[in-house]
Amino acid sequence: MISTLTEKKSGASWKMKSEDAEKIISNIRAAIKKYYEESSLTYAVCGISGGLDSAVIAGLLSNIEGVKPIGVIMPCESDMEAEEIAGIVLKQYKIPAIRLDLTADYHHLMGHYYTSDGVHGQLTSVLNGYGDKELIRSFPHCKPRAAGNIKARLRMITLYHIAQLTGGIVISTDNLSELCMGFWTLNGDVGDLSPIQYVLKGLEEYTIAKALGVPKEALEAVPTDGLDVIPGGSDEDQLGLPYKDLDRVIISLLKNKLDKETIDKDSLSLLSKSLSEELGYEQKQVAHIANQMMRTHFKRNWPKVFSRSDIGLPDIEEMEI
Repeated sequence: MISTLTEKKSGASWKMKSEDAEKIISNIRAAIKKYYEESSLTYAVCGISGGLDSAVIAGLLSNIEGVKPIGVIMPCESDMEAEEIAGIVLKQYKIPAIRLDLTADYHHLMGHYYTSDGVHGQLTSVLNGYGDKELIRSFPHCKPRAAGNIKARLRMITLYHIAQLTGGIVISTDNLSELCMGFWTLNGDVGDLSPIQYVLKGLEEYTIAKALGVPKEALEAVPTDGLDVIPGGSDEDQLGLPYKDLDRVIISLLKNKLDKETIDKDSLSLLSKSLSEELGYEQKQVAHIANQMMRTHFKRNWPKVFSRSDIGLPDIEEMEI
């Protein structure tokens, strides 16, 4: 039976305690074990980056009867220190690993795409045909993120290939903070089972990590996307606030139904102003987070599927054959 945490007293700020974390760890492991048993699965394939999220997943997978984890280290123009931390994490939890350097594959694709007869040249021609010169001019601005997504998707290909060979599944390392901000790559750093998808990184995951005994190197590592979208930049550079502060803003926005209802520009501005005063952050910081959550709404409702009734087809129950 899944145990639940005692609700906080009214008016108190949420902060996970170590004993709470132990319960959550037990709950997650029980849920993973149950899923594996019901699905007749054995192998759990997980990318290990050297960051907190993959370290937490490694810790969770390391002590579940019947589940055999396989760690995969996939450097791609990566920081050597991150790879060293990944090795420390795998050693800590006694998880066997595969290492595959994807740098050459990445450069091959980039060289193939960005030529006059590759994607770049042909797409430029297509967009010229549509008269969309402004979009063409935006290519240099878009390229770092697009290139980062290639890295994430190369890692996805590798993980799923291993999962296919072993009859296993890929374990996602995504958390709730990044889910709300759309801070992940579609068809990239996602998986088949997401144990911490609804865990807030700043306010909850670090406490869980400490309870799991995650090595201090991973706990203290500066969070980055590992894709070099901003060269040498951190997650905070893209998200606008450190995770513990980001989480407070996200919670407040969600409680104000930001992610559930359409909200116009004026209302969003008023909400950002109100929350900035309430939480003690600059209005532009709150507005950035709110806008990012709204802008990436489609990623949390993906793929969009049109039902039979949406396109005018009869319900299956009503069809005669």
